[in-house]
Amino acid sequence: MNDNTSRSPLSGLRKAWADGLKAEVKRSAIAFIIIWVLFFAGCTIFPSLRVKLVNLMFSALDNLDVSNEDGSISALILFLNNLEATAFIMLYGLLPFIQLTALALGINAMMLGVMASWYAAEGISPLAYWAALLPHGILELPALFLAFGTGLYICGQLTRRCRKDQSACSLWECLTLASRMLLSVLLPLLAAASLVEAYVTPVISSYFL
Repeated sequence: MNDNTSRSPLSGLRKAWADGLKAEVKRSAIAFIIIWVLFFAGCTIFPSLRVKLVNLMFSALDNLDVSNEDGSISALILFLNNLEATAFIMLYGLLPFIQLTALALGINAMMLGVMASWYAAEGISPLAYWAALLPHGILELPALFLAFGTGLYICGQLTRRCRKDQSACSLWECLTLASRMLLSVLLPLLAAASLVEAYVTPVISSYFL
């Protein structure tokens, strides 16, 4: 019975959590919020920067079709897109020394900061911004923080391995950790977040627009 428990997916996650994953997730969340606030402030102070970034974002979003044939938001497409994104965020960590996961973190935080500045510039109530973000964000943001933290943790482990530190996780152990995080934790969080974003967020945000 103890052997089965030790082999369970969550036991591996708990071990990594105590070994430094928790610290990486915490740092990721703090860095995300700081970048979010900095881009909000920067785009508010420099309108030309806001215009350029908003145009880039809208152009990128135009190419991301998450709608059903009737024009409604597809929870399935949202889920699959988010699942793929979080998987890649963690897999970026497989490149030692190069913290590509940090770049993904910065881009996602930047987008939220830019959108907050755009809402303010358009005279839209801050409540509308939070109503469009928080219902599903309560689930999606923790999933992102976990993915960022896992990617950075994996990068750190493999960097140590490249420096001949045999106490660090091997490539296989890092892949196993990412798989367990994705299937055991992120998948249910993202599934719930996609349903909320498709069916609850539009209803709530409509009251503030």
